[in-house]
Amino acid sequence: METLMPMPDDIDLTGLDLPGAKAYLLDFATAAKLTRKELEAVEADQGVWTKRIALAEGKGMAELADQARARLAEIESKRAALAAELAETEAKVRRIREQLPMVAAKERSIDADRLLAELQLMTGTLLGEGNASLDAEMAKLESQASVDASLDALKRDRDSGG
Repeated sequence: METLMPMPDDIDLTGLDLPGAKAYLLDFATAAKLTRKELEAVEADQGVWTKRIALAEGKGMAELADQARARLAEIESKRAALAAELAETEAKVRRIREQLPMVAAKERSIDADRLLAELQLMTGTLLGEGNASLDAEMAKLESQASVDASLDALKRDRDSGG
């Protein structure tokens, strides 16, 4: 079982949406592919220089063989660095892929505050405003009823007194 290592900042997907995280993954996967191609080219070059060493030694040209060995050592050093870089990049790709479902799940989760705000926007009311609006409407209706009752009383007095 692989032990979990602390995640370096460059694979932290916090703040990214799913398309952004996928694009980020693609960048790392592309870097891994390019590194792999470069590594393959270096390995081919390594094979060429190994053959050149053998050829120089076969011809009895020790000095040329030594120079070829020096060149081969440089190539082997470069190969080792590229192999390490490739392993690290591929590990990052794996860890980012493991995080993608979590990013997708975060997008699908319900944000209650956002949902409430959207509902309030659609209905034209704000939280708490619904009760205040109801109270204001009722007060207006009661006031109108009071005015109507007063007018009716005045009309009755006029009609009966007249």
